[in-house]
Amino acid sequence: MKLFRHLLPVCLLLLGQAAAAASGDASGNADVPGIHAIGNGELCVYGRGADILQIFGPPYSSPSLLTLSLCDGLQVASEREAGTSVWNHRLRDGHGVAGQHTDFVADSSPVFVRLFRQKRPVRYRLGVELEERYRPFEESLSCAEDGLPVSWADVRSVFRVDLKAGVPFYSTYRSPSGYCYRLVTTGAVRLERSGGNGRELTLTASPGEGALYVIAARSREELDRETARIASVSGSALLRTASRSVSRPNVTASALSGERRREFLQAVDDAAALIRSQQSSEGSVLAGIVYHMGYVRDQYGVSRALLALGEWERARMILDFYWRVWQRSGLIHNAQAIGYPGIFHRHENDETEITGYLVVQAFDYYRKTRDTAFLREIMPMLEWATEAQQRNLIDGMLPFNGDETYIAGGVVPRQVMYHGSAEATLLFVEGSRRLIRFVREQGLWSAARIGALERDADECSERFRDNFCRDGHLYVNNPRRERKVAYPPTRPGVCLYPGHFDYFPETYHFKGCLYFCKDCMTKDHVAVELPEPKLFSIPSANLFPIYIGSELFSESEKRAFLNDVVALYERTGRVSGQDRILGYDFGMFLYALCETGHPLRDEVYDRMMSLRDGAGAWVEYYVDGRPSGCGCRPWESGINIEAAIRYAR
Repeated sequence: MKLFRHLLPVCLLLLGQAAAAASGDASGNADVPGIHAIGNGELCVYGRGADILQIFGPPYSSPSLLTLSLCDGLQVASEREAGTSVWNHRLRDGHGVAGQHTDFVADSSPVFVRLFRQKRPVRYRLGVELEERYRPFEESLSCAEDGLPVSWADVRSVFRVDLKAGVPFYSTYRSPSGYCYRLVTTGAVRLERSGGNGRELTLTASPGEGALYVIAARSREELDRETARIASVSGSALLRTASRSVSRPNVTASALSGERRREFLQAVDDAAALIRSQQSSEGSVLAGIVYHMGYVRDQYGVSRALLALGEWERARMILDFYWRVWQRSGLIHNAQAIGYPGIFHRHENDETEITGYLVVQAFDYYRKTRDTAFLREIMPMLEWATEAQQRNLIDGMLPFNGDETYIAGGVVPRQVMYHGSAEATLLFVEGSRRLIRFVREQGLWSAARIGALERDADECSERFRDNFCRDGHLYVNNPRRERKVAYPPTRPGVCLYPGHFDYFPETYHFKGCLYFCKDCMTKDHVAVELPEPKLFSIPSANLFPIYIGSELFSESEKRAFLNDVVALYERTGRVSGQDRILGYDFGMFLYALCETGHPLRDEVYDRMMSLRDGAGAWVEYYVDGRPSGCGCRPWESGINIEAAIRYAR
C-alpha cells in the first residue's frame, strides 16, 4: 500500500465539494462546509455538517470504521457551542425545522453521543467499513447484533463492531491491538440492517427524543466496563459534563472592537476547540482528518498557538510526548503513532528539519513558562536532536527533509533533497544558540562540548548569507551542498522514476539525487537524466526568519526579506508566485507585518480571516483562494490564529 497515491484521493474526496463551492477571490469560505473535529484525547470524531466522516480511538492512531450519512434531502445548519467541542445541527425540510441533533464526546471517555430531538422522521446510513485503501482487510471486520452487559433504560437496538489486530491504521502501519465498538440507540432512534454484507445499517430517528451512543474500546472487557459506566448516566447528564469540561481561551483583543472583535473571538475559540479535539491524551496532536499519526513538524505551529492561547500545559504535553518516544527508542522519526510506542513513519533524512523544530519548540515553551526543571529533564532529547543535525552539516548547510513543507507541498521539486536547505539550516542555528545559552547558564555542559557546538553554529551563521542569499534576496536551497554528498544505497521515501510518484518504505539509489522503487530499478533508464539544478525563492521562506525570531539577521535584513513579499502582494494580490499557497502563508505574512508595524497588516488580517471555512478552520492549501488538500488542520490553523492574536493585541 503506497501512502501518497491513496491519501490524495481521500483528501480530494473530503474537500472537493468544499473547494467547488468556494469563490475564486478567497472570499466567502465561511460558507464552505468545513470539516470539524470532536474529541477528548481518547476518541476523535470528524464530521461535516450532520454527517460523520470518521470515528477512531482509543488511541488516536487507529483505523476509522464508522460513518454516518444523512439519507434525506434536508438542509443542515451546524454550530459549535462556545468553549466546547459540542456541535448542534438543525435540520430543515419543506415544512420547517424537522429536528435538532447534538454531537459530543463524553468527558474523558471513548464515547461519542448524538442526541436526537425530532419533529419528523429522519434517516441515516450508518456504514461499518474500512477506508477504501484498507479494503483487503475487510475480513477482519464484523458487525452483529449484541446484548448489553447491564440494564439500560429505554434501549432500542444494540450492535457490536469488532476489528481484529493487524489492520493498518495509516499507510502500511498495522495496529497491534484490535478494536471493539458498541452501537446503542435509545428512545425514538433505532438501528436496522440494510446492506447485503451485514455491515451496513440504517438509523431512523422517529418523532420524539432518543440517542445514538458509539462506545469504543480495545477489548471486549474494556467495552463492557465502559458500557456499564455509560448506561448509568443519562445522555443529558453526559452532555452537561462535556459542556463544562473546557473554557474559552482568555486572550487580549484591545486593538479590535465591534464586529471585528466578535469575529476574532470566534476564530480564537474555533482554533482552540480544533486543537484540543485533535490532541490525544498522550500529548501529540493529529495533523488533520487524513493523517492518523503525530507529525513532529506540525506540532511546532500547534505549540506556538497553544502558548499564545495561554494553554501552557497542553504545549508541554506535546514535548512530553516526544520525550517519552525518545526515551523508549533513542530517536524520533518524521511521525509517530499515537498510543502505539515504536511505530514510526520514516521519511528521507529524518535527522534534519524535524529535529530543528523540536529544539526551537522546546525553547519557545521555555521562554513563555521559564520551566527550567522540565527543560533540564528533556535535555537528553534536545542533545540528540542537535547532534543529529550536526552529523548532516556540509559546508555550513543542512539538507531538506523529504517531508519538508516546500517539498511535500510540491512548491519545489523533490530533486532538491540533498541541496542545502535555508529553513533547516536556520532552525539549527537558532536552536543551537538557545541551547548553548541554556546549558551555559545551568552549568550542564563542559566548555569543550559548548565550544564544539558553537563552532558548528558559527560556521552556519557566517556562511548563511553566502549560501542562501543573492543580491539581498533569500533562496530556500543551495545545490552546492549536493556535490559533497555520499548518497546512501537505500532510503525511505518517494520513487522519482519519471511519471511514477509514490511513497515506499525503501527506495534504491540510481544516480545523483534519483532514487527509484524496486520495480523501477529494473525499467529502461536510457531517457532518465539528472535534473538541472536551480535556485528557488519562496515568499513564505522570506517570512520565516521573522516568524521564529531569528537572531542571525539584522532588523533591516528581515525587513528587506519582508519587503520582497510586500512588493509581490501589492503587485499581484498574492503571497506566492504560484496559484497554490500554503495554508499558513497569510498567517506568517500577517505575523511579520505586525512585528514590523507595517500598515498592510489590516488588509492582510482580513484576507486571512476570509479563508476560514464553515468550521472555523484553515486547511492545508489554497488554490486560487479555494480550499485544497487536508481539512481541519491544527498546524496551519495554529500559525494563523497566533498571527491573529498578535494582530489583535
